[in-house]
Amino acid sequence: MNRNTIKWLNFTLTVIALFAIYVFLDGIIDPSMHGLMIVGLIIIGMVSLVLVLRKEGGG
Repeated sequence: MNRNTIKWLNFTLTVIALFAIYVFLDGIIDPSMHGLMIVGLIIIGMVSLVLVLRKEGGG
């Protein structure tokens, strides 16, 4: 597998994990913290996407 394929696989698995975390914590956390949880999960997803789309420098 090339590096680009591994990056996209990593991103896909991250999105699946974030969805699983959301489903698991949805009924557990206090409703007042629900928005904060969603924002945190979206930030993690965006960071993962940026790492996938970022071009490698140097080399």
